[in-house]
Formats: sequence, C-alpha cells, structure tokens
Amino acid sequence: MFAWKEFNSGYGIAIVDVILERRLTMCRKVVLVLMILSIFLFIPAQNAEAFSYYNTRAFALGGAYTAIVDDYSAILYNPAGLAHTGWIGFGLGSSTGGKTDNVVEVISSVQNILADPTNLLEIEIEPASIEYGHFTGLRFGTLGAGISFKGKGSLEEKEFNLTNYNSFNIAYAYRVLEPFGNVGALSLGFNAKYIEGTHYQYYIEDSNNGPEVIGESTVLGNGFGLDFGAMVKLTDIINLGARIENLIKPFSLDGEADFIKRAERVYTVGAGVKLPIVGLTASTDLSSLPQGGIALRAGVEKRFLAGLFALRAGFAREGADARYYTGGLGLNVGPIRADLGIGFEDGNWDEPSAAFGLRANF
Repeated sequence: MFAWKEFNSGYGIAIVDVILERRLTMCRKVVLVLMILSIFLFIPAQNAEAFSYYNTRAFALGGAYTAIVDDYSAILYNPAGLAHTGWIGFGLGSSTGGKTDNVVEVISSVQNILADPTNLLEIEIEPASIEYGHFTGLRFGTLGAGISFKGKGSLEEKEFNLTNYNSFNIAYAYRVLEPFGNVGALSLGFNAKYIEGTHYQYYIEDSNNGPEVIGESTVLGNGFGLDFGAMVKLTDIINLGARIENLIKPFSLDGEADFIKRAERVYTVGAGVKLPIVGLTASTDLSSLPQGGIALRAGVEKRFLAGLFALRAGFAREGADARYYTGGLGLNVGPIRADLGIGFEDGNWDEPSAAFGLRANF
C-alpha cells in the first residue's frame, strides 16, 4: 500500500468531500470536518511526496500493523483482528497531501471543477498534484463495515486529471481456538468488498467558438472481492498475523490495466511484541508488492504517563529503492484515541506528509 505516493496534507480531504457529495451525500459533514482538521492541523510543505495509509497509528508505525491491529481498521489491515477489538468501535483516518504553493486555492479549484467542469476555463494556477486516502469504519463485536477512498490527480492551467478508487467493506471474524491459559488463541477473518475505480479528465481545447472544456468521467472497473486474515496470540506478549488481500480477486466489468493491476493478490505476514509493563509495542511486516518485490515494514510504540500519550516511529522499504521514515503521537483519553502522523521519503527531508485519525473502542 505504500506503493501509492502520498503528498502532504490539507486538500485531499476536500477532494474526498466532493466525491462523497456526488455519491454518498450522507457522509458530507464527516468529510468537511476532516478537511477543516487537515487544513489547521497540518501546514503543508512544498512539493511533498510520501505514501498514503488509512489508519494513522499504522501510518506512524511504518505500516507494520498486521499482527497488532486492535481497532476498527482491522477490516482493512487484518479482518481476523476484529476478534480482539472489544464490543463496539468506530473511527476514521486520513492521509493526504500534495504539491502546491496555495492549499486553499487548490481545494477551491478542484471542488469547482468537479461541480462544473467548465470552471476549468476560469482557473489560473501553478501546476499542482493531489493525493489522498481515507477510511471510515465501525464494528459491533466481530462484525465490521467501512468505506474507503483513495485517489491521486493533477491540476494544471488547461488540464485536470483525478483517479479515485472506492471500496465498500463488510468483514467478519471468529475465534477458531480459545486460549488455553494465555497461550494459543487463533482467529480467522474475512472482508467482502466492492471496489470501483473512476477517472475524471477534463482539458481545454480551442474551437471555432473559442476555448471549450472537453472530457468526461470514466469508470475504470468495478467488482466484488474477498480478503482473508489470520491472527495467532502465542502469549500475552507475542502475536502473529497474516493477510491475503484479494484472495478472491475483484472481477472487472469494464476494467482498464491500472484497475486490474490494483486488484492483484498481495500476501502479508507480520509479528508483534507487546510489553505492557514498560508500555512498549514493536511490530514488523513482510508483504509482496503488486508490481513485484517485497516490502519490509517495522514500527515501535512507547506509551507513557499511564498510557495517556503514545510516541511512535516506523520504517518502510517498498521494493528495492523506496524508503520511508515515519513518526507520530497518540492521545488516549478513556476509550477515545486521537492520532497524528508524519512521514518522509528518504532524501526528501524537507517534504513531509501527514495523517490524522480518531478512533474509539468500547
């Protein structure tokens, strides 16, 4: 998942807002809140590139989350984790960003174009890139449901491109083996999903009647798929996890190459160690990549002040060349968790990316 380049925060949420308004109007208020939080919590750096992720804690831990996921986002990271998340939970997480000198102008311009493509004629802006990831989910016991959005695009004076992928998920987990003492708990989980990819492309073309906006929104592909996950609690300290993304690949009704590539099967195994006495958690993942190669991800979390705060750091190596360094903070007040994350691509230390999330477990 880190193979998706991400940019710094501020306006990707606004793009999600427009798409939600057109497709899922009931979520509009949630996305508007996220957009406002992104603008005020993350002051965008220039020309930022990194990666996108759906859960801010996972983001800060370098993506090493398969064996330790314990919240609503188990729906995506390892559905077997729903068997270890309490009775009720919900949350949202976003990682966003872009290349721009004026965040507010980009937000306004993209919203206007999606609302009415002819507004492209009025836009005068420096070339900008946009990318975002967002997930909202809830769970009741071992049953979970959620909606995710991920996309990227570019905006220039005479051309606009945006590719968006939606995923609608329903997940279920169950314990195959109950622990004997503190050893040997095994849970399995499945995530049934519907995926749709849409591409928006508009550009200005001269005609006998003057400049005109040409373009359309195109469905790249859609279909149903299934993910599988397993989690083993060896002891109170050691967890193992595994996930097969697209165990059943989404079929494509009108699929293009990029959509089909994103539906390739991905294998992930992970391990986690929790030391509650010292408030320390460490985790690592190995994952295949759709484009070939292996991703190595690792993270560590230290809780302090009786668990009120958490400090996180992570590392990810995506294939042979891409390396990322991450960090973050967590605030834990009762069942409520608020998380901030920041990430850097190796060699681009002045171009950070950011993430924000809220979650709750009861």
